Amino acid sequence: MSLHPNTLKVVVPLIEEFEGVENNAYLCPAGVVTICAGLTRYPNGTPVQMGDVCSDVACKGYLEDMLEKEFIPCVERIPGFDQLGANRQAVLIDFAWNMGERFYGSDGFNTISRVLKEGSDSPDKYSEMRSALMLYVNGGGGPLPGLVRRREREADLWEQEDNGQLILLTTHDTYFKRAPINSEYLANESGKLLVQAGNTIEVSQINEIAGDSHAEIVVAVTGDKWFIYQPHWEVQAAKKS
Repeated sequence: MSLHPNTLKVVVPLIEEFEGVENNAYLCPAGVVTICAGLTRYPNGTPVQMGDVCSDVACKGYLEDMLEKEFIPCVERIPGFDQLGANRQAVLIDFAWNMGERFYGSDGFNTISRVLKEGSDSPDKYSEMRSALMLYVNGGGGPLPGLVRRREREADLWEQEDNGQLILLTTHDTYFKRAPINSEYLANESGKLLVQAGNTIEVSQINEIAGDSHAEIVVAVTGDKWFIYQPHWEVQAAKKS
């Protein structure tokens, strides 16, 4: 799984901030019945109808479901996406929600697609993202203030992290493991390494395992891959540039 564990926590309020959350169905300017944060159909495919009412909790759930099923699988195909931190992944998902989930490589998105492709090979190219984002602010009559604010917010988030590294803190004595199983079944040193409570480690990637409390991490300095038991760790901070 290439999605950072904190990405949804960043992108859901970001989308809600700019889309707004309407609990009662309404007609958008294009004449489409809409509810929540720009939702025109429910996750099961049923169109939103006038008279529909959703709570804030339900709206958030619908948004998360649509992101996970329709938008994230598309943006995960962007080169280098799995190496980005939560903020940068959230920026790309918000951009996709606003401009279309298949924007990467599509006509009209040449600049941002180039920055993403080149940045996946040479991260210093990601410094061009702000100027790339600001190209996508126009409506029929020129720049739209709402889009300008949204792109600026995305650019600020993008620049709040460098290479997406996280600092993890151990809350218990625990282990780095070569396999996602109980540590008692792993040999010392070759199969597991003791990490005492209170230690921190910088990681460049976390891959969660569906239906399991373990996750695979990539250690930032060495590139070594280990499995960790997630309840014994917490995210202390994102590493800032």
